[in-house]
Amino acid sequence: MFLKITVAGLLTASMMISTSALAGSDSETDQEDSGYEEKEDIHEHQCEYNYHNKLQILHSSDNESSFQDPNTLEEKILNYSTIAKGLKRVAKRECTPSLYLTAGDHTLPGPFYQASTEAFGEPGLGDILIYNAMGLAANGIGNHEFDGGINEFAEMINMARYPFIAVNLDFSQVVVADGTPEIEIGKDAKRCAKSRGKVVKSCWVKRGEHKIGLIGRAPADFFNVIEDPINTLPGLDFVGGRDANNQPLISAVGQVLEQVELLESKGINRIILLDHAQDFTADPLSASALRGIDIIVAAGSTGFMARPVADGPYNLLRPEDTAEADYPTWRVDSEGETVLVINSDQQYRYLGNLIVTFNKSGHIADVDMRSGPVATNEAGVEALKMELGARRLGPKKRVVGIYDAIRDTTIIQDAFFVVGSTDYPLNGFRADVRTRETNLGLLAADSTIWGAQQNGFPTVDIALKNGGGIRDTIQGPTIIRLAVEAALAFDNTLTVLQMSGDQVLAAMENSVSRADATDGRFPQIAGMVLEFDTANPPLEALASVTTPSRVRNLTITKHDGTVVNLVTDGVADATALSDSFVLATNSFTATGGDGYAAFPASVVLGATSIGEQQILEEYIINVLGGNVSMMDDATNPQRVIRLP
Repeated sequence: MFLKITVAGLLTASMMISTSALAGSDSETDQEDSGYEEKEDIHEHQCEYNYHNKLQILHSSDNESSFQDPNTLEEKILNYSTIAKGLKRVAKRECTPSLYLTAGDHTLPGPFYQASTEAFGEPGLGDILIYNAMGLAANGIGNHEFDGGINEFAEMINMARYPFIAVNLDFSQVVVADGTPEIEIGKDAKRCAKSRGKVVKSCWVKRGEHKIGLIGRAPADFFNVIEDPINTLPGLDFVGGRDANNQPLISAVGQVLEQVELLESKGINRIILLDHAQDFTADPLSASALRGIDIIVAAGSTGFMARPVADGPYNLLRPEDTAEADYPTWRVDSEGETVLVINSDQQYRYLGNLIVTFNKSGHIADVDMRSGPVATNEAGVEALKMELGARRLGPKKRVVGIYDAIRDTTIIQDAFFVVGSTDYPLNGFRADVRTRETNLGLLAADSTIWGAQQNGFPTVDIALKNGGGIRDTIQGPTIIRLAVEAALAFDNTLTVLQMSGDQVLAAMENSVSRADATDGRFPQIAGMVLEFDTANPPLEALASVTTPSRVRNLTITKHDGTVVNLVTDGVADATALSDSFVLATNSFTATGGDGYAAFPASVVLGATSIGEQQILEEYIINVLGGNVSMMDDATNPQRVIRLP
């Protein structure tokens, strides 16, 4: 392990000596639990009612290593740390215990994730060190923590001063490379501080005189949203195994309830579920199917919650944002008890702030009207300063030091290279690229065909880019490399496949099989025009389809200009079904990711040696002359058309 020291982001000598120093002191003498980084000096005799009955829960999810906005260059991670520190001060002033939790997708292999290799010796460690420094108590496991493979996950969790929680993932047969730390499995329903750096199904923390139980659930679609899991995650499985479609054989509902009973047997009756559900899942954990859960921190979904009117920093949204549901959303469990569902927007843009009161039985009694998200921008910081009556409010010093070390790496400094310009914002918003064609999706698909043709595969006919592989918008007008890297954060190589018509049809049926669920498989395409109708039944994860369902029309223009009507008015052409096509896609979908079972069933012609980021950059420079001029018109799609 090594640590890069820079003039701009000088870290203290104690940080160089010990990675635990990077995280800050976390001994039992000055912290209640794992991650609680500030000494608790609230005296119970002074704050008896609040201290015994009230709790502040700071929460977020899907932060995905997005430390800095690639368009505005806003240093979100610093504002996020500032907001977290300020909200804890509010709670401390009001004699309310505070608990900081995340619900998965800590990391994503973009530039800041990769820069940790240069700064700290392994990718993703900067993220973990920052969470350590901010006092994270626990993380509910998502899927993106595993994008770099099981060995990178093992290195990250080994550095964590908090547990990773999921009832439904079985780590008992995991195999890591020689020299990689083993992934430790902790005992369930034990104190979270005893499971730091381990995976568990549940644990508990103590706040005030009460114990708070924590349970986690990884997404049921986990093995469909990770590239080549057989090879990248050897030995990892669902508890009870999974079927041919990578869905769990055993529902997580019973597994969650098992942990509820285990925690209750220890006298713990205040329980929080960290649920990293995807937008589509075959195993929903609805409140009505559960008991004993008081709060569900929901993650992995599109959209977020807030109250309709801001009160100072509380429920203060960024100007461009609108909440899609009330914060919290009230539900009722199988026993008629209240369950609060909460979430926050992603990528360090907000920090959720739930202030809740429990009754003597451990059930929800009241929710403070200040509960809701706080924007992690300058407006949020200034409003929180006014709330606190503070002249100064800034991020934790350890967070600044870690971030400075990452920012000063060659990887990040090179990311400010100017690629070109765009006349219109290139739309990579999650809710858009997963439901319709966007101009950034078109650009990515066009560059996929060109990139494959320029790198040894001149006969490529068509291209497909999954919407879930587009992670951010390129706002413009200047396009810097960081924006390209953020938009195509996975930087997959391209795989070129020879496919029959029935395989192409199967892939396109899969691409729209979850079109109403904002799923990542939604297609951004080139060389094809697709018309589909979601009124018809979905066909997903099939290797071959000869009778269309949702695909009503599918026209392919081959590289030589030949036009093939594969499907017309819902009827497939028999000759076209046996025709041969050459398709380029990213390595994630090529191995069956997002349910594209037809791709691994096809003939692999080869792969590019460079990734999507470089291909898009070169396409903008060499083909478009450094300027993108492509409007984003949702009302007039050209290649992907949803029929009424």
